[in-house]
Amino acid sequence: MAHYIVRGAHPNHPEKLSRIWKMEDIAYLCDMGADAVPMETEVLALRSCDVPDLSDAVGLSDVVANMKKLRWISLDYYPASSFPSNFQPRELGYLGLKFSKQKELWHGNKHLPNLKILDLSASKNLIRTPDFDGLPCLERLILSGCWSLEEIHPSIGYHKRLVYVNMEECVGLKSFPPIIQMQMLETLILSECRELQQFPDIKSNKSLPNLKILDLGDCNKLQQFPDIQSSKSLPNLKILDLQSARNLIRTPDFEGLPCLERLILAGCCSLEEIHPSIGYHKCLVFVDMSYCERLKRFPPIIHMKKLETLNLSNCVELQQFPDIQSNMNSLVTLDLSDTGIQIIPPSDGRLPGLKFLDLSDCINLVELPDLPSSIAILKADGCDSLESVGDLSDYKWLWKVSLWGCYKLIGGERVLHSMLEENAVKEDRFMSVLLPVVEPSSRIFTRLVTLQLPSNWYSDFSGLLLFLRDDDEYRLSENIYIKQVTSTYDYSEESDEDWEQCKYERVGYVPFNSLRHIPWLNPTYTKNISFQTNRGGLNVELVRSKNEIVDLNENPIDYSECWDEEDEDRKTFEIMYDSQSSNIQIVWKHY
Repeated sequence: MAHYIVRGAHPNHPEKLSRIWKMEDIAYLCDMGADAVPMETEVLALRSCDVPDLSDAVGLSDVVANMKKLRWISLDYYPASSFPSNFQPRELGYLGLKFSKQKELWHGNKHLPNLKILDLSASKNLIRTPDFDGLPCLERLILSGCWSLEEIHPSIGYHKRLVYVNMEECVGLKSFPPIIQMQMLETLILSECRELQQFPDIKSNKSLPNLKILDLGDCNKLQQFPDIQSSKSLPNLKILDLQSARNLIRTPDFEGLPCLERLILAGCCSLEEIHPSIGYHKCLVFVDMSYCERLKRFPPIIHMKKLETLNLSNCVELQQFPDIQSNMNSLVTLDLSDTGIQIIPPSDGRLPGLKFLDLSDCINLVELPDLPSSIAILKADGCDSLESVGDLSDYKWLWKVSLWGCYKLIGGERVLHSMLEENAVKEDRFMSVLLPVVEPSSRIFTRLVTLQLPSNWYSDFSGLLLFLRDDDEYRLSENIYIKQVTSTYDYSEESDEDWEQCKYERVGYVPFNSLRHIPWLNPTYTKNISFQTNRGGLNVELVRSKNEIVDLNENPIDYSECWDEEDEDRKTFEIMYDSQSSNIQIVWKHY
């Protein structure tokens, strides 16, 4: 709206406008030539969507020499023609030429003393950068997607004001100039620079004191990180991303990265050695070493007091559980899925805060010992050798267990009952268990079940157990429909399908407190309810309460330790009520 108001003041005189964004107005100005009267223009902006035919995109002529107040230029798809020789607007703060067709921005040195942002992203023909000596105030340099970029002017290594440099996906770039005096640099992104062969050469002891983010992901030819122990050239680095650096053999000495918080080495399939200093690191919060296929061991963990997430999944050569020699109070998520681990040693209280443990596809794992009492989610799908799971009755926060594909496991039904046993705190929590069918069941499974509620159901029972059998191992989402019925009989629909032949069984616990917002579900007149599923066989049971009924409005339960790490799109249970039909729908997902 503001653009149109400005343009409406001088519809036939673009040279009098402070902001110009129409292609015809820019073309008009460029035809005026260098002898035009001084102009008031502060902003030139032309997006690709404003150009009907991109071949019509116009370049700037010498007329910009008369734009003494010009502060902002944003011209998508700038043509291959060079910038005008007299282009040196002293007030210019932003220059954005996304998708530019130029091979070189300009020849020689241009003096733009107030330029703070230079954005040439997706300029796929750009071969070299300009000389940065003429851009003393430049803070943000964006060259992502410049596929042909081969040469970065060496003056960048002396730049004292640069804060952010993004050269992501500059696939032709082989080297970054030596870094001499980039004291203000906070973010350096060189991810997907697949020809980059070595880390930038840091020449002085404190050359990058402010660097916080270093992204070298997908730098396939990078073999090793430089030795930075003595120089401590990156004293404030918080994020180091080397994801999919496929030829990286070893990690740096982490003593030289004292403030590192996030370490990402996922997909470094040649990585064989992790520097032992990582086990003493006091600031690391997140470590992802998934798919490090040659990694055989993780160094002893001595004092990683802030670590919250450790992901070693798909490290297929990893044979031993990490040696934890001191309490890791902060560790919440531990992923060891698809590793060669055979034994899980007792935690002995060293993981008092662990909530999520994934051991899926650990095909050598035979048994699960005592786990941390704080555990909330346990995944051990595809553990072909798993024969026994310990007593789970003492894990009062455990609410989700997945043991799909563990066909040697005996007593899967016992696993379920031990979770329910002595766990009154979970009577108002959802629970979801996925078990292999290895034992015959006395239950009858049908698509439609009608349950006659006893008169004391509201006070003496805490919730419902839903047993669901199916033969499709990949269908882990199911809808169950509940409605009130008038029948006085407890019956199930007859079915010709043999649900006993199904390979897996899902068991869910739905507390009544999660349904008490439903208007018709109350002790006064709710006598019979039916449950129906479109796929699979269903069985429903009532669960007797271990506690007296409580009013949750007056006595809310603290579930902060029932951690589930579920976002809104991946909730295990979602209950929906249709007020028109008075039907309840439970969407049950077990990922």
